[in-house]
Amino acid sequence: MTNLTRSNFQAHPFHLVSPSPWPIFTSISLLTLTTTGVLTIHGFSNANTFLMFAFVSVVLSMSFWWRDVISEGTYIGNHTLAVQRGLNMGVALFIVSEILFFLAIFWAFFHSALSPTVELGAQWPPMGIEAINPFELPLLNTVILLSSGNENRLRWKNISQYLSNKEKQYTQYVLKNNLVYNLPKLTTRRTPSTKRIGPHNYEVLCLLIGSLLGDGHLAKDPRGNGSKFEIYQKGGHIEYILWLHEFLSKRGYCTENIPKIQSRIINGKLAYYCRFRTYTYSSFNWIHEGFYPTLSSGKNSNKVIPVWIEEYLSPLALAIWIMDDGSWIKNRGLKLCTNCFTLKDTKFLVSILEKKYNLSIAIHSAGAIDQYNIYLPKKNLPVLIPLVSPYMHPYFLYKLDMVRPNTS
Repeated sequence: MTNLTRSNFQAHPFHLVSPSPWPIFTSISLLTLTTTGVLTIHGFSNANTFLMFAFVSVVLSMSFWWRDVISEGTYIGNHTLAVQRGLNMGVALFIVSEILFFLAIFWAFFHSALSPTVELGAQWPPMGIEAINPFELPLLNTVILLSSGNENRLRWKNISQYLSNKEKQYTQYVLKNNLVYNLPKLTTRRTPSTKRIGPHNYEVLCLLIGSLLGDGHLAKDPRGNGSKFEIYQKGGHIEYILWLHEFLSKRGYCTENIPKIQSRIINGKLAYYCRFRTYTYSSFNWIHEGFYPTLSSGKNSNKVIPVWIEEYLSPLALAIWIMDDGSWIKNRGLKLCTNCFTLKDTKFLVSILEKKYNLSIAIHSAGAIDQYNIYLPKKNLPVLIPLVSPYMHPYFLYKLDMVRPNTS
């Protein structure tokens, strides 16, 4: 399946692999390696040379095969969630087959030991074979194996418990610092950021966090006293940014001055855009810490998905995200651009949307290295439209394949 087909949103999320020379090449190399190994053991002339040639062939064929698989899963984007589930199922079946394989070996041993045949001298172990004392080296190996496995389980248990505790502390911090401030307290340009508590009710938080999932940006004050949102849109979406400005200015988050349309040259062409900024709030810092965590070097990382996003991914936030960064693919479905997020963060968002709103979602490559988009097929519209349309500006209803009102 080509990348062009993937970008046009194929009707199924599965990966139909193209013909590859590596399976047959690897099989021939392994057969040659086995044959030359046997010939080397039996002392055939020049067998060592052919053995080394076969070994190099196996290593090269495995390397090229893995290279293609990695390219399909990352750069090309063919490994959707459905494909990944299939791969996980394949690994699980492989583990089950290995369990049955060892079960057959142990069963053969117990069968021979409990009921030795006449050919074995009707005794176990057979005559002339000295049995190893199981309480010496075998017991030591078993203790080491079980101890290492138990150590790994304890290590992962501690890591999981640590992350769970951190997530709980973060959630309590969010609730303590934001949901208690429900009364409007209008601020002005001269109000210090530390005193701008603001009307941080749930609706406003969902709107701002929904914009961060799209093109919105949260900048930290260079003096370290607070953070401010920057809302940006291209010229074709002026209605959206004016609607957001009206929503926030009435609640005291920014000035009442209407954002002006500006222009600049991009790739030799004249482009129009519109943007505005909120006031700086120290009570926005927790959002900045969630989306732009501080690295060990002291700098802030690129935008990430915070662990507490599920609490604020409401229908309003989803509607803002769709208006901000969504696009309708005719007769296909809705695409949400998540290019700035990693594959891990994109999967996290998809898992929340699937669990919270029972949506059917796929992850596709955005056509660039390590960039992905979320795709909601058209069959999601019966669930999606009543969920987010009440919160959307009428101009952007076309992104849900609905009729856009006449603005002429």
